[in-house]
Amino acid sequence: MLGVNLDILAQGITTLRVEDKFELARWSSGNALLVGGILAAGALYAVHWMYRKEARGNVTRRLRLMLVACRALVLVLLGLIGLEPVVVKYVHRRLAAYTLVLVDDSASMSLSDRYRLEDEARMARSLVGDVPPEGIARTRICETILGRDGGRWLESLAQRNEVKVFSFSDRARLKRLIPRSGDETPGGRKDVPPDRNQEVPPQPAELGKDEAIRLAADGPVTDVGRAIRGAIDSVGGAPVAGVVLLTDGGFNRGESAAVAGRFLREKRVTLCAIGVGDPAEPVNVRVTRVAAPRTVFKNDPFSVTVELAAQGVGDESIEVELRERRLDGAGNPDSQSAGADAAGRLVETRTIQADADGRIAPIIFKRKVARPGEMSYVVRTRPLSYEAVTSDNQRETHPAVRILDDKMKVLLIAGSPSYDYRFCVRMLERDATVELSTWLQSADVAAVRDGNKVITELPATLEELNKYDAIILMDCDPKEFGPTWGSLASLFISDHGGGLLFAAGNKFTGRFFRSAKLKSMVEVLPVVPDPEAEIVINELGHYQMRAWPILIPDDSAADPILRQSDDPAATQAIWAELGDVYWHYPVRREKPVARVLMRHSNPRMANTFGPHVILATQFVGTGRTAYLAISSTWRWRRSDERYFNRFWIQMLRFLVEGKLLGGRARGQILTSKDQYEVGDTVVLTVRALDAGFGPLLMPELPLSVAPVDGRSAASVGEAPSAETVSLTPIPGREGYYKGRFVPGAVGTFRLTLALPGATAEERESGPARVSREIVVSRPDVEMRNTAMNRSGLSALAEAAGGRSRYLGIDEVDSVSSLIEDRSRTVVVRGRPRPLWDNRYVFAALIGLLTIEWIGRKKAKLL
Repeated sequence: MLGVNLDILAQGITTLRVEDKFELARWSSGNALLVGGILAAGALYAVHWMYRKEARGNVTRRLRLMLVACRALVLVLLGLIGLEPVVVKYVHRRLAAYTLVLVDDSASMSLSDRYRLEDEARMARSLVGDVPPEGIARTRICETILGRDGGRWLESLAQRNEVKVFSFSDRARLKRLIPRSGDETPGGRKDVPPDRNQEVPPQPAELGKDEAIRLAADGPVTDVGRAIRGAIDSVGGAPVAGVVLLTDGGFNRGESAAVAGRFLREKRVTLCAIGVGDPAEPVNVRVTRVAAPRTVFKNDPFSVTVELAAQGVGDESIEVELRERRLDGAGNPDSQSAGADAAGRLVETRTIQADADGRIAPIIFKRKVARPGEMSYVVRTRPLSYEAVTSDNQRETHPAVRILDDKMKVLLIAGSPSYDYRFCVRMLERDATVELSTWLQSADVAAVRDGNKVITELPATLEELNKYDAIILMDCDPKEFGPTWGSLASLFISDHGGGLLFAAGNKFTGRFFRSAKLKSMVEVLPVVPDPEAEIVINELGHYQMRAWPILIPDDSAADPILRQSDDPAATQAIWAELGDVYWHYPVRREKPVARVLMRHSNPRMANTFGPHVILATQFVGTGRTAYLAISSTWRWRRSDERYFNRFWIQMLRFLVEGKLLGGRARGQILTSKDQYEVGDTVVLTVRALDAGFGPLLMPELPLSVAPVDGRSAASVGEAPSAETVSLTPIPGREGYYKGRFVPGAVGTFRLTLALPGATAEERESGPARVSREIVVSRPDVEMRNTAMNRSGLSALAEAAGGRSRYLGIDEVDSVSSLIEDRSRTVVVRGRPRPLWDNRYVFAALIGLLTIEWIGRKKAKLL
């Protein structure tokens, strides 16, 4: 803060006494007054001498004396006017110093401590008595200190300085102002500032001074440095004698303890840091992640993976529950199927233990659902002994698992009946979740096509392609495609959420990549073709006698497409056994946004960009693409047919997910993630199509953000309410819009966009209405390390220097003796009130001159 805030400063001013003094404004000191006195005496003598020697006229002695007196009085008055006599009011005021009491009101202060260590328990008992078995809340400790002995603890601080009480988390908030003892007037008001004419009204914080201070303990973070600076700035430049800090020492945002301490040292402010809470290592089990697939077909087994973080649990057993609940069409819990517990039906319980380092291996629950719909899975751990934080013992899958009754509609196009083609067709025809249509380019025109939905011609329009969820191209001959097929397939992927897999082969792949009419489709693949690929193949040989294992990058080992086991290590071992590569079609490199799942392990099969890519995937607009460089996946069946089947089914699920999650609708709402914290910025990208599935061109689109009934918790500051976000077009991308908003409440929120040009029914539930849900939670930084940070508070006090100290809660009575009286007395000189500049002095001058004139006229001296 620059300068002094006079409004705030006036609150701490107390008048001690007021006195009036007579002063001469000019010629009132030094030689000037002496010279003036001599000149005045000489003038008076001259007047007396002249009238005594006056021989003219008829002057009696009595008249002579009167004339001398009048002239002398006039000279005296003129002399006084020249000295400018004034009366000045001097006000003696005390400028009060402040003791600032900062009470931590962050979320961690809501915890209840049981004080496992005897020394800490003894200190707690000295303040609040016996500690109950469930522990005592840190906020209660603070409230007890503030209200200690009927508020006399705060009054003892006010013996020397005025006291301001603040609560703080991310910033300081004034709770109460306590004047210095004896400084209040009978009316309870402060003195009027010397340069003001109106009364200073009572401070709002003083109105409830007889009420106990209550703490909410709901702040998102602990920013000690900002709280200290904000509290000191609030006194407007008045001296600060000390800062009393009641906190558990979170220090999870802003300045470090050393920086905050140096600031107090520079201000010469004494710090009394009082640690509140149990410094022992906390006992806590936290559900950090619950992962499940976003879409699953009915009767298809899937896994719910749970990750836990443990601290201080020792060898105590941890019970983990998995609960399942069905959601209705609006995304709310289905009361008819949820069971008695609001969290859902208990389906399985596991008992586990952390290892010696406190680590817990991921827990995998197997599920299978027969009915389509949305299923939510809640994982809950039962509270442990001495566990203070239980709010993080539960987590729910988000978004919910979507159980599909529909089938994956797949179009498979192949240039020739390769082994991969034949085995894939037979496997997909038998799969109940797949509706397969095939087009074998080498077959006769009149041949009956494979698949469980036979087609008689290759789809040639966007409307026909949109009937499918994914397209698989196996070493296709480019001459069999029409001139617009490539651009239509590209739109099918990027704008309509379709999926495309290109599997290379040794017959047509080179010509496919070089085809001008298929260029737009090649551009959406996750790899950059190598113009010299066939030269590389000729150098390396079309047929390899030795098989090389597939290399799976570490960051891709857990990808759902590659999953062969719930254990990532077992998946790696299976691929090490399966992955024999003889031939592959090389590409230059993967694209920047692509994800490489497989690479070649032969050192010769590499270029300047690294080992050759075998398998890569990529998101393109709302769709997905993949590139497979080999045509020998059928070899994987020799170990176990399930590995081959699982790979292709999981690949298809990846490809069709874009369509199933909105590609069939007229739009899609995209966010960077599904879960946010209060205060985060949610960046929205929206794809909007018109009724003809072309880009929707509008200057602005309104998107509704509303809490979902039944899953919106209490807000931060106010109840969750609906709001509208304005979406604006993205330059250069027709049909795409952007927007952002900052959620201010906790809960589940549905983002809804009703596209124009639709009937009322379509706006309610048809393709013209698109939606997405996000979950907003409080930041959990407050609960990551809940032990009282004694070392941090001690470091803060040490950095502050001087009389600063760290104190336990049993030493609070010594605070008043550590903080000095830094108030100071100032004397304010009021505006001088002149005694000569008035009508009475003027009338006296005129009167004396008139009398002298009459006297001289009567004596015939004029």
